[in-house]
Amino acid sequence: MSSNTITTIDDIFYRSIDRHINRVVKVEQDDTETVKQELDEYVLTGSLEQHYLKILEAIRDTEHNPTDETGVWISGFFGSGKSHFMKILGYILEDKTLPDGRSAAEAFKPRAQDETLKATVDAVSRTFDSEVLMFQIGSRTSRAGEDSITDVINREFNRKQGYAELPWVARLEEDLEKEGRYEAFKEAVEANDGRDWEEIQQSAAFIEPKIEQGLVDAVPDFDEQDAKNAIENVKDEPEITPASLAERILEYVEQKEAETDQDVRFFVFLDEISQFIGDDEQLLLELQSIAEKFGEKGMGKLWLGVTSQEKLEELVPGVLAKNLEESKVGDRFPHQTDLISDNLDDVVRDRILQKKGDAIPSIETLYGDNEGRLSARYKLNSSRQMETVNDESFVECYPFLPYQLEILPQIFAALRGRGSDDRLTGRERTLIDVTQSVFNEPHNLRNRKMGALATLDLVYEEIVEDIDDDDQRTIADASPQDVDNELARRVLKSLYLLQRLDWIPNTASNIATTLYDEIGDMSAFESEVEGVLEQLVEEGYVGRGEEGYRFLQESERKLEDEIASVKVNEGRVRGRSKEFVREALDSADTVRYREQPFPVSVEVDGEQLSGSGHIHLHAYSPVHQQFEEINPRTLKTQSFDQEDTVYWIADDSDANDIKSRIKRIKQIEQIATEKQGQQLSTEEQEALDQKKEDLGRMRRSVQRDIEIAFQTGTLIYHGNETELEESGTRLDRIIQDPARDAVERVFTKLEDGLGSVSNRNIEKLFEDLESRSNPAVFKELNVVLDGELNPEARIATEVADEIDSREKAGDVPTGKALIEHFSEPPYGWSRDVVRLAAAVLFRNGSIMAIYKEQTFDSYVDDGAQDVFTQISKFREASFKERETVDPETRNEAKQLLDILFDKKVKQTDQEVAQGISEAASEWIETCKERQTNLDDAFFPLRDEPKRLVTLLTAIRDKGTSAAKINAFLEHEDELEDLVGTVKKVVEFDRSGKLDKYAIYREFLENEWEEFEDLAKTSSFVEISDDVQEAARQLEGEIDSRAVIENWSNIETDYRSVANAYARTYEDLYKQRYELYSRAADDVRAQGSDLDTDDLETAVEPLTNRMGSSSISVDIDERSHLNLNPSLKQLTEYLQTVDSYRKQSRDRIDELRPEDEDVTHYRVDLEEFFGGIIVTEEEELDAPVDRLRTEVLELLDEEDDVEVHFE
Repeated sequence: MSSNTITTIDDIFYRSIDRHINRVVKVEQDDTETVKQELDEYVLTGSLEQHYLKILEAIRDTEHNPTDETGVWISGFFGSGKSHFMKILGYILEDKTLPDGRSAAEAFKPRAQDETLKATVDAVSRTFDSEVLMFQIGSRTSRAGEDSITDVINREFNRKQGYAELPWVARLEEDLEKEGRYEAFKEAVEANDGRDWEEIQQSAAFIEPKIEQGLVDAVPDFDEQDAKNAIENVKDEPEITPASLAERILEYVEQKEAETDQDVRFFVFLDEISQFIGDDEQLLLELQSIAEKFGEKGMGKLWLGVTSQEKLEELVPGVLAKNLEESKVGDRFPHQTDLISDNLDDVVRDRILQKKGDAIPSIETLYGDNEGRLSARYKLNSSRQMETVNDESFVECYPFLPYQLEILPQIFAALRGRGSDDRLTGRERTLIDVTQSVFNEPHNLRNRKMGALATLDLVYEEIVEDIDDDDQRTIADASPQDVDNELARRVLKSLYLLQRLDWIPNTASNIATTLYDEIGDMSAFESEVEGVLEQLVEEGYVGRGEEGYRFLQESERKLEDEIASVKVNEGRVRGRSKEFVREALDSADTVRYREQPFPVSVEVDGEQLSGSGHIHLHAYSPVHQQFEEINPRTLKTQSFDQEDTVYWIADDSDANDIKSRIKRIKQIEQIATEKQGQQLSTEEQEALDQKKEDLGRMRRSVQRDIEIAFQTGTLIYHGNETELEESGTRLDRIIQDPARDAVERVFTKLEDGLGSVSNRNIEKLFEDLESRSNPAVFKELNVVLDGELNPEARIATEVADEIDSREKAGDVPTGKALIEHFSEPPYGWSRDVVRLAAAVLFRNGSIMAIYKEQTFDSYVDDGAQDVFTQISKFREASFKERETVDPETRNEAKQLLDILFDKKVKQTDQEVAQGISEAASEWIETCKERQTNLDDAFFPLRDEPKRLVTLLTAIRDKGTSAAKINAFLEHEDELEDLVGTVKKVVEFDRSGKLDKYAIYREFLENEWEEFEDLAKTSSFVEISDDVQEAARQLEGEIDSRAVIENWSNIETDYRSVANAYARTYEDLYKQRYELYSRAADDVRAQGSDLDTDDLETAVEPLTNRMGSSSISVDIDERSHLNLNPSLKQLTEYLQTVDSYRKQSRDRIDELRPEDEDVTHYRVDLEEFFGGIIVTEEEELDAPVDRLRTEVLELLDEEDDVEVHFE
């Protein structure tokens, strides 16, 4: 639709203006379509995003930081969206799947602008498997209304688990399920009754016999008596308590975690808890107990969330006011969120009034054509700053105006009252509902042309059922003479609503503004409205109030006569005056000196207002001066001797007027008190309520004038008199200057401990003090100098002296005692400064801390720092001086630590001792890591690391810092020797030399020993004298304690010996190949008549042992170790070649086909030529002749003969 087709208001909205919207969000209404609509249309304002982020971050943090702070309190008046807020929170946590396939988290995130919130939603959904039990508690109570909160939660938990609401039945079901008999039990009962168990379990009156029979049928060996006993047992179990409730839900959570291997969170959300509690203090304390037990037992796994119209501090104020120490309700709900009307304004703009993109130009044109008129006339005059009409706000709100959306939530709240019941009667209407309804039947604003406006009388019509019946009739029947009756009724409707807001004057101009129903020149209309109002006043419908007109009831006139008849004496006026002064000076009980608070003892008109504090304020009100003479000169004179006292005399020029108004206040208060509890008619009650509103305004005016009297009064301190001029300055600020002067005179040692110290500062003191990010307060209080702790700082020495003094006097120097001592004159130090001073002493090693019978000696002890960073623990802790070392000894140990271990530390006992412990632990670990390798290698220095470990362990395990330092220095010489040697051993290992050492030793024990033996027994192996000498030296050096220093010689000698071995091996390896290769060739020649495969089979005894032609043995690659075949085996091969040649020849004979006519003979040539040396030709004759003779003899045999030479 283009902008030029926008003609009616119905055309401008992004969403259909007549779509169905739930009038009120109910937490129990969780069908998926409703969930989807609520998520898709949910309006996330900036403040709402921060509320969600705060709660979700707290939940996310429990993954790694268990906490007992798991209470959530969501407050807001009816219609503020608190139930919706909690319901959306539940959707996010459970992250259920919507009908369109999205998860609840996925539907929520596009509504958010804050990226951190989106990321946190993802983190919570990803991290936890959350379950939410959410319901309006008032709708789930029994008819008798005697349920405890614990009972209701337990019953709803049973319902969620599928159990019966009746507690004993649910407990029986739970026990049966644990035993694995629940399904059999249900089937038995259903078979006997004919109905589903889910229907049967709700029939409390007749269920017991059915259960008895079901137990008999489902549980083996159970008879009727057993069943009765089982039922009685569960009935006799103790009633559910907050503690047992928490334990039961936690057991369910832990069981689910075990089954799913997920991190489970369980949330119990109770809607409208304030309505359920009412003024019952016991219910409030029970809620406190439930939240406490959820926190203590669940430690982040169990959460309790509630909604309430009241903020927590407003609920049952009597309980909280009586004793803040006893009532810890506020502590149990640390996550508090209060929803304000600003949120509703944004919600209406987004959810109801959001515009189509193509409609915006038409609305902007409408604004542009009427900008001047809208800015000047279409707004309310009020005592508060209200949103103005501009281009953007007009587009967002039209056909409403910005001021309307601002005042409507507050009008609704005033009509109902913040503490009214949120449980629906069918009449209540929310802002969303009302704003949508004016567009539809019967008003049909949506059908009007562009330029039309929503008016306040239309809103009245939508909420008319919330209006008192008599007032409805008065307005509906109003027909004043001589004016337009319809306009008169519209005026009355607007006035009726406007007068609920005391900050908006009910003038004719404002009333007319609320009734403009279209944009145009409305000057004539305002005059007409004023004329109507005057006629309404004339006929008794309207009266004149402090600021304009007021809708009147007849009973108001009668009530005024009763008020005027009340007698009030002067004593009552003075007493009431003191109450006003107390309220005016209530916040003057503290003075801030250089950001540090000091309590002020305030005395008002001779009566003590606050009793604590060493600075005193004596104040005198205007009414008090009407009865008692206050002489400024006398006070000025005596103030010279009272350095701790400030006098404040109020201006009394308006005292008589104030007195008369106070008298009027007492009269109204008395009548209001008398009528309290009386059975009043609606008109009488309305009149009384109106007088109470008048009373409130009058009280405020008196309060304001008394404050002005002090603002224009006189201050006297230490002889100085100051005449004040009214400037609107708050009273607590006016008193600051003279009170600060008093602080300087009373607390003479304040400067020594003046600094703003936080918990984070104290935590930082236990960290690296050399950091550039040290807090400025460290320098201010002189506790850290040049990155070093300064135990001589003034605050530290003062605290140390006080601890020493108390110990000598037999008093226990607790943190509480120290805080109290240094809070008083002449110190005035804050408790955090005292904690910082004690932390300095503790880190320095000057004191020990004892908390709940556990003694902390060092700041690195588990839990030690918490004693100083957590105020509750510090108060309970006590402190004790302990043994220290003198600075010279400490410095000597610090230098030795640097020399031996290259470790630099701060110069305090604990830092030096901690450095010794850390260095010892590091070297103990270093030695242990290498000890096995040293032992395996039989390294000559292998015992030194063991000795160092023993010595360092003994030093490290000393009980105190001083003992550790003294032991360290006592063994200085031994440490220097051992550490120097062990460092060499460690470096020897790190450089890879220990691995080489192990190889060298292995070579000597194996290869060299074999080499040396063969040189003695085998003709094939020879070792030179140089190699023999190198081996001798290597054997001596490798077992020497000087092995590290002589390592280069060891390496040289080793290479000489190993290379000789390698070359010998390579030569023998080659000889073997050549020798066996020749023998194989001889055999092949002998068997040349055989086929190739048979021939190769025959020579296998030779070829299998022949090896390859050569081998390269590299000692750098360690290939000379564990060679196969070994050197000895090579010599054996060389010696046995003939035997393997013979095996091959025998195989040839075996493989050759047998010829019975041929006789085969073998002639061993060794028999004829073995050992013969020939130098001349003639010398061959003799062996050749013998061979010839032998062969001829064989050939002369009768059979065929073959002679084979070997």
